[in-house]
This record gives sequence, structure tokens and C-alpha cells, in this order.
Amino acid sequence: MSAGDVGSGRAPDAWAQELTRRQALATPADTLRGMFLRGTLEAIRELGNEALVKRCREACAHENFVELFNYPVQLQLQIMAVALEALAVKHGSCEEALRLLGRKALSDFLASKAGKMLLVVSGGEVSRLLNNAPTGYRVSTSYGEHTLRWVGPTSCQWTMKRQFMPHPFEEGVLAALLENTRARNVRVVGRQTGALDSEYDISWE
Repeated sequence: MSAGDVGSGRAPDAWAQELTRRQALATPADTLRGMFLRGTLEAIRELGNEALVKRCREACAHENFVELFNYPVQLQLQIMAVALEALAVKHGSCEEALRLLGRKALSDFLASKAGKMLLVVSGGEVSRLLNNAPTGYRVSTSYGEHTLRWVGPTSCQWTMKRQFMPHPFEEGVLAALLENTRARNVRVVGRQTGALDSEYDISWE
């Protein structure tokens, strides 16, 4: 599982400000696939309730998202900002709510053609999956740079540059990714290193 104290972390209003700040840094060229927006709304329904989904749809002025269309990443951040406080109350903290949303994003990607291919190519091997995983980001979003550095046979550090999702969200993504292999006792610890930059210490058994 990913690391972090469920009951501690930034206050909801601080995370809302962080998500708003990230929206302001995005350009029209920064896009992601509609499947992630649809998946986020579905996750909010599962983790929260239908009323919260309705609030998110009204805030972003979109009733439906087409799975393979590209949409501004601002919409994803806006939806998360609307839902985060309510999800934090239910799940212990904003950080944990973000991790759960990240897990859902990974699940949606792995259900796609590109995600299924990634799993086939990896053959259940953690190192092979991690080495190929940056390609998954490239086919799903128009932004971000990813660098993987191996520290040992069962540990590595993943650096993300200009990545709009907060680091707890990406902790959820990476932890769920490794859990689709033979890895056990997965640990992912992330930290923000710049306005849109972060790095993650990843280890497993």
C-alpha cells in the first residue's frame, strides 16, 4: 500500500488552493483522455455519493465525457477540488482521498487497450512494468516528463516533471500499478519538489 498518515496532512482548504494553483499553471495544450474524467466522476460516486457527482458536473459544465477525446487537464483539477473536502471527511484525509482517486485512474488506464498491452508486455515482472510505464503516461496525457532511476533490485525512484496531479494522487497510481504484478508489500512515498514536479521512492518485496 502507499505510505502516508491517513489522519494527517494538509487541511482541505489548503489542498483546494493547491488544485486551483495547478489549474492556473495549465495551458490549452495540457490535455488528458476523457476516460480519466469519466473514471474520476465514477470514483467520486463510489467514494462519495450521487449528489457530490452532480456538484462536480455543474462546476465543470460537462454532463458527459467521451472516453477517447482529449480534454483540458483543468477540468480534472476542478472536479477534484469540488469533491475533495467531502471525500476527505469520509476517508480520513485529503491525501487518502487523492490516493483513492489515483487508484481509480490507474484502473481505468489498465482497462484501456494501451493499459492491457502494458500488462502483457510486462509479463507480471515489476522491473519490466516500471520501465515501460512512462509510455502509459505519454499516450494518456499531453504533458509531463518521467524519469526512472533504479536504486536496487526491488527499489527505484520515479521523478515527474510538469505533472498536474498532486503527489498523493500519483502515489495511488504507482502503488496500484505495482499491485498488478508479483510484488508484495508495495511502498510508495512521494513528495513535491517544484511547482509541478515531484519524486517517488518505490520499494517492494
